[in-house]
Amino acid sequence: MATTLTSNLNHKHNSPKGLFGMIRHGWHHHRLAYGMLLPAVLAMLLVLFIPMLWGVLVSFRTYDRSTLSLPIWDAPFVAMENYVRSLQSMNSDFMNSMQVTISFVIISLILSVVLGLGAALVGNSKFRGQTVFRGLMLIPFILPGVVSLTTFRFMLLSDGIINKILSLLGIIQEPLFWLAGANSFWAIVIGAVWTRFPLFFLTFLAALQTIPGDLFEAAEMDGASQWEKFRFITLPYLRGIGVILILMTVLWAYNNYMIPFVMLGGGYYQVPPPAALLSVDILKLSFTNLEFSYGAAQSIIMTILALVFVVIYLAWTRPQEIEGTAQTESSADSFRRLIVLGSITIVALAGFGMILGNHLLKLGGVLLSVAVLLVAIRIALALRERVAICLLKYLGLGFFLLLVLFPVYWLVTCSLKGESEIRQATWFPATLEWANYVKIWDQAPLGQFFLNSILVSTAAMLLSVFCATLAGYAFSRFRFPGRDVFGLGVLVVQAFPHVLLLLPYFLIFSFVQRTPLFRDVLGIKFIGQDVYWGNILLLILTYTAFVLPFTLWLMRGFTDSIPRDLEESAEVDGASRIQALWQIILPIALPGIATVAILAFNLGWNEVLFSSVLTNPATRTLALGIQDYRTDLDVLWGLTMAAGVIISAPVVVFFTALQRYMVSGLTAGAVKG
Repeated sequence: MATTLTSNLNHKHNSPKGLFGMIRHGWHHHRLAYGMLLPAVLAMLLVLFIPMLWGVLVSFRTYDRSTLSLPIWDAPFVAMENYVRSLQSMNSDFMNSMQVTISFVIISLILSVVLGLGAALVGNSKFRGQTVFRGLMLIPFILPGVVSLTTFRFMLLSDGIINKILSLLGIIQEPLFWLAGANSFWAIVIGAVWTRFPLFFLTFLAALQTIPGDLFEAAEMDGASQWEKFRFITLPYLRGIGVILILMTVLWAYNNYMIPFVMLGGGYYQVPPPAALLSVDILKLSFTNLEFSYGAAQSIIMTILALVFVVIYLAWTRPQEIEGTAQTESSADSFRRLIVLGSITIVALAGFGMILGNHLLKLGGVLLSVAVLLVAIRIALALRERVAICLLKYLGLGFFLLLVLFPVYWLVTCSLKGESEIRQATWFPATLEWANYVKIWDQAPLGQFFLNSILVSTAAMLLSVFCATLAGYAFSRFRFPGRDVFGLGVLVVQAFPHVLLLLPYFLIFSFVQRTPLFRDVLGIKFIGQDVYWGNILLLILTYTAFVLPFTLWLMRGFTDSIPRDLEESAEVDGASRIQALWQIILPIALPGIATVAILAFNLGWNEVLFSSVLTNPATRTLALGIQDYRTDLDVLWGLTMAAGVIISAPVVVFFTALQRYMVSGLTAGAVKG
């Protein structure tokens, strides 16, 4: 008894006291994990979480052209006035932008899932050239998004090739105006789907290859049809990766800005109302009208709606069974959960239905088209299963090859045409205008744009690889206090609109460079016409922080797939944790590292939102520079297409060099993570 009492007293005496004692105790026992997390935490804290808080504070004050020079704490406090004003304007531009955004997110998601799944099913079947087909399906993923979207903008001109094809097929009698009016909505949907569905293809294909063949053999012995095997075996196996991918895709599409910016004229102020996503409307308010507080309030409302979706979505899609636990949910608890979730979902759907208004017709038309397609496939399989499968495979093969290759063909051939021939939308160039590839360097400072993009993209890539590799390893291998909180924060940050962070960036760095320390002592400026390295540094920090949440989870998933026995064996032989990481884990993790590298590099190469506001003519990147091939009256499309080919070359070379590692890293991290 005395021994027990003494040990308890000693334990109490040695236990940490208070909050700081707990922190010291946690740091002592988990200092390696915290040390590995520190770079990622600092990057996200400085460039994500603090600007988020700043944006929230701005929304409760008056920050406009009259108070822009004041520190945030000196700007007039107006409480909820900006939020009330936003809600009162629901019947005007804000409501229209909300309708466009929600419709765009849902429709582009549905079409991306259908096309990605269809391509994956075709790519998973047996036929000659299967490997070539799989590689070609990744072309929209490889090409810089700004090049792909510019190409589609060119194809969708009133005298472009799309209208010519529709006219030849007898579908239209007069040219459609895709880039103005109501059809501009479908233009941005086309751009979003073409650039997004390859990611679904790649991850679904990886998941299909993990399905045990014994399941299909057993189902066939039981007399199951192809449709039944697809419904009861294939779809359940795709559910896990589909849940995560759909969530990330919804958040990416919800925050999208680049598609309307590039496809519809080269600036947020030129986007027509039918394609004005909420991020575009907020930018117009904030940087054209200089109503920063009003724009911040709308950003917060946008964020709340995104978080409502995330909560409901995760509640519905959470796993019903957790591997390794014996706990089961009682029928009463399950019923109560179903009632609560069902009620919340009905209210949310009713709210979204009221917001969508006449956009419900667009959504209904897309859903009806998908339903008709599925019914037609089901009927064909029921009539002649073997013939229908063969027919569907080769029809799908031709369709997906045409879908992927034709825009690339049009990009390359039009880069070799003269301006007069381009307007005729001829199928082949009459004469090869190689001079276009010479003129692009004279028409715009493409060399300077290249240098800026190389600096930003390479630096962001190196920082992202370093931070994500260390943080992903720490998350995978250690259990430490605060692990779940930080992991949740990494996920939640994906729901915040990027425009919410752009406003604080502009305000914070404008204020910082006016302080005596930066102005007089350090002489550093971040924003302005005569700023170079400050702009470049700002973009590097921004791109690194934005790619970190996704790549961190990717590296964690890939590290989870590496057996722990390898490290344990190394430690038995006398190796430290750091030595095991350097000599064993990193060589095996090359596919995951290559994936992080290509994603981070692509972000810097493609990004237009932050560079359109935070850069000047001397620090512009290629994603913006491709917009410079124009005159006062028109766009020089021959030079624009030639510049697109040149801009794509570094990414294609980079991807080709890392292709073997990158594809396996993305699929392994997605399927196992």
